[in-house]
Amino acid sequence: MSAAAVAVCLQALVFAVQAGGSISVVAVGDVNLGSDYPDDTTLPPDEGKSLLRRVRHLLEGDVVFANLEGPILSGGESDKCSGSRNCYAFRTPPVLANRLVEAGFNVVGIANNHAMDFGREGRAKTVEVLDRLGIAHSGPPGDVALLRVRGRSLALVAFTTADHSYNLLDIETAARVVKGLKEKNDLVVVSFHGGTEGSKAQHVPFGMERLGNEPRGELRRFAHAVIDAGADLVIGHGPHVLRGMEVYRRRLIAYSLGNFCTWGRFNLRGPLGVGAILEANLDASTGRFLSGRIIPTFQDESGVGPDPRRRAISIVERLSREDFWPLGPAVSPAGRLSPPPGDTAGLLGVTEQPVYKDVRRLMKRLRKRGFRAAELVEWFGDERSGLVPGVVEKFERPAEKLSYRKYRELFIRPEVLDRAAEFFERHGRLILDVAGRYGIEPEHLAAIVAVESRFGEHTGRYRAFNVLSTVVLKYPRRARWAEKELAALLLMYRKSDPVEVRGSYAGAVGFVQFMPTSVLAYGVDYDGNGRVELDSWPDALASAANYLAKHGYRPGRYERGSAAYRSVYSYNPSHNYARVVGELAALLKPRLKDAGGQGGATGEGSAQASGGR
Repeated sequence: MSAAAVAVCLQALVFAVQAGGSISVVAVGDVNLGSDYPDDTTLPPDEGKSLLRRVRHLLEGDVVFANLEGPILSGGESDKCSGSRNCYAFRTPPVLANRLVEAGFNVVGIANNHAMDFGREGRAKTVEVLDRLGIAHSGPPGDVALLRVRGRSLALVAFTTADHSYNLLDIETAARVVKGLKEKNDLVVVSFHGGTEGSKAQHVPFGMERLGNEPRGELRRFAHAVIDAGADLVIGHGPHVLRGMEVYRRRLIAYSLGNFCTWGRFNLRGPLGVGAILEANLDASTGRFLSGRIIPTFQDESGVGPDPRRRAISIVERLSREDFWPLGPAVSPAGRLSPPPGDTAGLLGVTEQPVYKDVRRLMKRLRKRGFRAAELVEWFGDERSGLVPGVVEKFERPAEKLSYRKYRELFIRPEVLDRAAEFFERHGRLILDVAGRYGIEPEHLAAIVAVESRFGEHTGRYRAFNVLSTVVLKYPRRARWAEKELAALLLMYRKSDPVEVRGSYAGAVGFVQFMPTSVLAYGVDYDGNGRVELDSWPDALASAANYLAKHGYRPGRYERGSAAYRSVYSYNPSHNYARVVGELAALLKPRLKDAGGQGGATGEGSAQASGGR
């Protein structure tokens, strides 16, 4: 192999190594290195050379980010203050921007409520200084920081609550922006400056936050929306205090990293003076949050340094637990972050306040029924879980409320009778065997199968887990009943995949459409394989027959008030249902007799039935 070929191979190997593994993003919250407006009394000494000196060694990552609070320029006037000295307009001298480079920052957000303190000129001068220093930036619409990191393309886009920047108040547009960036880049990081401010702003509320009359964003909904659109990490700042963290769809959201280095006119009393450096390690291929670290910081007369009291760790742990359980990352006493188990999505990711809280209450009640917290987090956080639109309406208007004429037309149809003939050809012997064993007229058993699933053709398209959860959370009148059924479903499929089980809009499953509690109470392992499987004809037919027998079925005349009628009525408490089963049974009886079970001799009927004896 030639030297050139060897070089090409080595280069390809290096690229492959870089493209794998993880990418580290180091982020801090608000940074203002000092302002000379309206005068220079709030500038740091010695051109700010000591401000970040004690934390430089902690700011090491592939991406090192800060929110730059205020423009960088020399001179100029602010229209914001109209000559008032009691006004928060910031103007950072360009010489102080060198401290950012020395500390290792390679990207900043310039989308915040101070970005336009000195108008368009201030914004333009800021961009000019950052470009000269080689620091990437995002702020004005169209301004996205694009980086190449370990062989991957990474885009960082910054949002705030005004149209001079990407606006987080317009969540639909924000999602479209992120989706477009994800289509062109391997990884997308979102920064946002939002939320109310002050020492009492540590919790992340539901709905719109406000500072006075100013809207400051629906931050939970915004963060979830941009992750749904493709964001791999969301970094928040603006409240000037630390907030909790959440892992949604295996992506980390840091809702506020607080004040990092805010020299001069910032209030640093109490929680306002506690900051943190976030280190987040992302899977380079998928963007998923792998691990991280909280490095506590504080500010004093020399600038920012490591906090000897390490307060940020306990603050973030508590707030993440209180605001986002069970989607908050695990926080060790040393500040190490690890993601919670599962997809961290689905019903756990709903941002509608009543549902969000009710899901967690439901999980706590299910824990009292004996389910482990970890498995509940896995099921309710599964990305396939969710609310099912229209289910409550179906409960309010079931087919059984139709007139008997219209209800009858759903089942007494030529195609149903044709399907019955095919079914009897294959399983006639099995029906006769099961019916005889449980003392059930075989035509009644066949009619129930016809009405419930058209002989196995229609067993339901809904995830039973989702429809039962929806009823618990959205239909109070049937919530207690649905919760019992949900618990039974989880118990039945605990060792497999309860979220995937399909059924009717009411949560009934299998060929004979049993509710989960009925499976536990009346299910029969007729084929003797150690499991009750209602998508297996021997088990399904035997379970239905067992149900009828346990509810007092007696052969004989079928009419309202008879034992047979009452047991069918208990199967589905509707006279329309019981009537149509009787009428259909009369039509099926001669066809079943003609089949005589002949198909069962060579099909699964007789073989599986004998296995159950």
